[in-house]
Amino acid sequence: MKLQFLLVFALIQPSYQQFDASQCQISKGCHIPESTQSNGMGVAWSLLDDETLLLELFVNSDEEKGRYVAVGFSNDEHMGNEPVIECSAIGNQKPSMKFSFDKTNGKGNERIAGDYTAHFSNNTAVFENGVLYCKSNVKVSGSSENSNVFKFDPSTQYHLLLANGKTTAKGLGYHKDQSSVSRKLRLSESSPGFDQSECGKTKGCTMPAANSCYNVDGNIGASYQVISDNQIAFEIFGPANTTVNENVYVALGFSDDEKMANISVIECSNLPSETAPTMKFSYNPGFKNARIDGEPPIRAKFIQQSIGRISDGSIYCKGVVNVGGEAENPQIFKWNKNQGYHLMFAAGFSADTGLTQHWGSCVSILTFLDQVNNLGFNDATCGLTKGCFTPTDCTDGCDDIRSSWSLLSDNQIHVELTGKVNATNKYVAMGFSTNGTMGNTSVIECSSFDNSNFSMTFSYNLVNAPDYSNLRSTSDVSGLFTNRRVQFVDGVLYCSADVAVVGDANDQTVFKYDPATKYSIIMATGDTSTKGNVKGLGYHKKKRSVAPLQLLSDYTPPTAAPPPSGKGTFDSSTCGKDKACYTPPNNVDTVAYKVLNDSYIEFEISSTQSSSSGVYTALGFSNDGKMNPANVIECSSLGSQPLSMKFSTNSGYSNDRISGEEAIRSQYITNTETSYVDGKIYCKGTVRSDGNSNAAIFKYTPKQQYHLIIAKGTASPGGLGYHGTNRYISTARLLTDLGAGNESGSSNTLLILHAMFMTIAWMTMVPIAVIFARVLRSSWPTTKPGGLLIWFHIHRGANLIGIALMIAAFVLILIHKDWKFTTIGWGGKHAIIGIIALCLAWLQPFISTLRCSPNDSRRPIFNYIHRGIGVTAMVLATTAICIAGYHFTGGRHVVQLVLALIPISVIFALSLFFIIFNNVVDVDTKSFTKVNRFREFVVYGAVLIFIAVGTILSVFFGTGFS
Repeated sequence: MKLQFLLVFALIQPSYQQFDASQCQISKGCHIPESTQSNGMGVAWSLLDDETLLLELFVNSDEEKGRYVAVGFSNDEHMGNEPVIECSAIGNQKPSMKFSFDKTNGKGNERIAGDYTAHFSNNTAVFENGVLYCKSNVKVSGSSENSNVFKFDPSTQYHLLLANGKTTAKGLGYHKDQSSVSRKLRLSESSPGFDQSECGKTKGCTMPAANSCYNVDGNIGASYQVISDNQIAFEIFGPANTTVNENVYVALGFSDDEKMANISVIECSNLPSETAPTMKFSYNPGFKNARIDGEPPIRAKFIQQSIGRISDGSIYCKGVVNVGGEAENPQIFKWNKNQGYHLMFAAGFSADTGLTQHWGSCVSILTFLDQVNNLGFNDATCGLTKGCFTPTDCTDGCDDIRSSWSLLSDNQIHVELTGKVNATNKYVAMGFSTNGTMGNTSVIECSSFDNSNFSMTFSYNLVNAPDYSNLRSTSDVSGLFTNRRVQFVDGVLYCSADVAVVGDANDQTVFKYDPATKYSIIMATGDTSTKGNVKGLGYHKKKRSVAPLQLLSDYTPPTAAPPPSGKGTFDSSTCGKDKACYTPPNNVDTVAYKVLNDSYIEFEISSTQSSSSGVYTALGFSNDGKMNPANVIECSSLGSQPLSMKFSTNSGYSNDRISGEEAIRSQYITNTETSYVDGKIYCKGTVRSDGNSNAAIFKYTPKQQYHLIIAKGTASPGGLGYHGTNRYISTARLLTDLGAGNESGSSNTLLILHAMFMTIAWMTMVPIAVIFARVLRSSWPTTKPGGLLIWFHIHRGANLIGIALMIAAFVLILIHKDWKFTTIGWGGKHAIIGIIALCLAWLQPFISTLRCSPNDSRRPIFNYIHRGIGVTAMVLATTAICIAGYHFTGGRHVVQLVLALIPISVIFALSLFFIIFNNVVDVDTKSFTKVNRFREFVVYGAVLIFIAVGTILSVFFGTGFS
């Protein structure tokens, strides 16, 4: 029941006050749909006896004649094959109540022949102030002459199907969208009890799960709906074990620390002196409940429209509670709308003196009583009552960070921040950038330092090249954040506040909002940092995203980039003749360049992409084949911006936007063409290349040989994302050499060799060494070349070959990466896991030199250490190869992942098999040879598998990286 709607209706209904909404769910049952479901209609009922139903129907209408409102009594939620009672004015007749019937399968309303006016008494049917209203005592005992006349069954629960519309000369017309269905209810109950279907819609609900309770398995909870700053409609329900004691209670406490002590309580209790439960105030001074002196008159004044009942093993109370508190009695609950509460539920038996010790209890998550869903961030209102930003393009996932803003005035903004956070000492932050970059940006954050609780505050990202710092507020800004809410439950952080954005001349961190300025919302999450007395937000580790520039008053989400003009496609037939071209080994991307003179070059960039929005393909110019430093010309769509050719620059390990680039671009890149055809983006332009005062803009040196670097990936409004393995470097060339061709630098070759060497080492050589040592120790006992058993020779030899391949592969990848280590994305994970595996593998030969003789009592210790390090190294190496196979190549991800898991799976499976085999099979001198032959046969098969896997994976990686 939507009480707010009822109160509004009570103000606008006709002066005769025929429909009394205040008695809904008290002396009569009511079903009044939300305004989104109808133009204003409702039904109310109360059962006078088993054959008489007091029924009211109303509908807002622009005229009296030709209108109806009707209610059907159905066993399901669908119209069709149910009796109907209507308030209607058929044609030019006066309005009155009548019986009718909905045809099967909802094929229209059917009139009932005969005179049934005697079934309706004490009739009222009026039209006044735009409301058609009917009321009658209806005989609902049915009719022996017509089974379609409504016959009430006390044991039946009905769905009330409510509809309104226009009538015709024959009956009721189609209701179109003006219909509503109630939940299933008994007409004998004026107050049908707790309606869970309205939770999260018209009221907030808390129903703790069993794992949040002691000795209570569900069927306990409360609802709350704010009527005004001082009034909340509460419902409280819980289990009622009346077979033990008819005097039961369920109590609702309001705690800020998840404890029962020292909290105000609203209870639904049936004391021995009462015939039905009522809603009351009480208090927990400690861990027991106490009566409040003078509570009954306070209750009579503060709790209105109170009802209560016990049925079907449940106790239920409902009432509108004044939550403004009692000045003379602080034990009465007083609501602080800026505070969240842990709702404490208790169920037990009552006595003459009050509530006895509860037998069951529950505690809720932090709950704000004016949030109907209590889920924190509500996506449903995004684009309607607030602007929202939900990042999706973070390199390592965005941890579900989201933000919203709604303008309360030019000086105040309501801000929400949320995201997945696994502990304190973290932050979720939103920056308000005017240029799409993190630097020199005002920030509103929700953060925790030194294991403290999360809170909202300002900060400022200051960039004074090459230094970066996160400035903290120099003054107390807590007063600028009102209506604050901070909720950290089950790894989800939610923070909101009304933020004064007036700026502060003495504190740079305080954000000053300009209504005429377009802002780019930048979201990030990460760890906070405390070094002595210096605090700040740590690096976000690529968990960052940038929204397009927009006015904060515009809540409409940015639309996708408009499609390119469609003008221009790449013509490869002139490559080497009229222009020079470079197509990397992936054969899907191409750049072309034609030097017109020393000051102008015509460039073309063509690349396969999944979309023309939020993507890029970039061409870098390097003197030494390295990404940094390099001037860049790109074909990109930054977020939802149109596809275009632009300038950018590589510095460090990232691509950077150039200050003032748009103005430079408009003068330096002309004759442009862009298109997106058959899954390819295409940009063409004539680029002025004689330099600019800004050194980041590409300047052509005629006799300079350049390495061309092609990279591609996704792009956000803030710039180009990480390219991953989609990067290719050409051999050095003069831009005037039309025949330079598609030769790539040695970097790809080094990467391929690294992958192949590591694969053969870990997928073939190491598994062979392990399986011989694990299974064939007893084979060939009399054959000892060099004084050592054959299994040991193979174990040592295979491992040494593997280690040599690992060293070579490690050196190759260091050269490929310019001797620089990366921790970004899956490449960083692969590198860290792989290095640990290598260190453990390289440690093994040195540990082997420390082994004692086989008969030494300490030999088992060596064996456990040696084997433990080996198993750990193999698991880590397999993980690193799985990452490479699934994330670093263009295809065959699942196949490569499965192949990489085969060797370690075979090792573990055979180890387990032979442990069981050795304990089950008795080996004597006669069977010794046969058993060893069986072991050898199994190992030879495993070796073939290891060789096959190593070979196939090496080929896959070689072709994948080439």
